[in-house]
Amino acid sequence: MGAIEIAERVYWVRVNDRTTDLFESVWPLPRGVSYNSYLVLDEKVALIDTVKRGFSNEFIANLEEVIDPAEIDYIVVNHVEPDHSGALPLIRRLAPEAVVLGTAKVRDLLKGLYHMEDGVEAIGDGQELKLGERSLVFYEIPFVHWPETMMAYLPDEKILFSGDAFGGFGTLDGGIFDDEVDLKYYESEILRYFSNIVGMYTNPTQRALQKLKKSGD
Repeated sequence: MGAIEIAERVYWVRVNDRTTDLFESVWPLPRGVSYNSYLVLDEKVALIDTVKRGFSNEFIANLEEVIDPAEIDYIVVNHVEPDHSGALPLIRRLAPEAVVLGTAKVRDLLKGLYHMEDGVEAIGDGQELKLGERSLVFYEIPFVHWPETMMAYLPDEKILFSGDAFGGFGTLDGGIFDDEVDLKYYESEILRYFSNIVGMYTNPTQRALQKLKKSGD
């Protein structure tokens, strides 16, 4: 099963990559890596991030366990790095009416990477997107760890779609919550990920955490 309901009408839609030996051609992946995307269903449907391009077909199959991709109203781009956005061009072909949302820098990067301009809108820091009964709230967190990054927050369920700030190496095979996995292994892989990928952006990450803390008070 490629789509798992983590809260009512909120799905984790992921792809496990067990074929890539080195992350970004540098860091070993002894137990692979997962590319994580999320689907929020309401009167409007929001897809948060996609997956690496080479896994697009598997990703679409996982989405189809829940909905027809054509029903997606919004595609939220928290981060444009290819392991987050690679399947975006295919999703746009399947959901041509969907609005792509990201920071102003996301809009510029999508134009450069994918020649994507139509239907791409910039969303402001702290802006709320009504989906129906629930809303998503967006927070810009520049340089965590690219200049365009943001997070999306679902207040009703207190779910933060945090992008790479809390990333880690390793596939996720069935269990997704702390009490379902070998937490000791993942803590080590999260530390290895942060120190190698995000570590030089520790100060922006700390600023982002403080910003989110104040927003949640």
